[in-house]
Amino acid sequence: MTLATAGVVTMRRGDFHSSSDALQVAWIGMAAFAVYGVALIVAARSYWLRTRSTRRTHVNAE
Repeated sequence: MTLATAGVVTMRRGDFHSSSDALQVAWIGMAAFAVYGVALIVAARSYWLRTRSTRRTHVNAE
């Protein structure tokens, strides 16, 4: 998409009115999935931190 935006290659218009419309939809879709991916990474990291085992040394109090 970067090359198509820079004009190095052309993008087929497919079902859209123009190739610039297709390119705009592609950028919006990529951004939406990037936000979704970041949210999944944050959720996985949060889950990992909450469920990891902690090393505790138990001292017998006498």
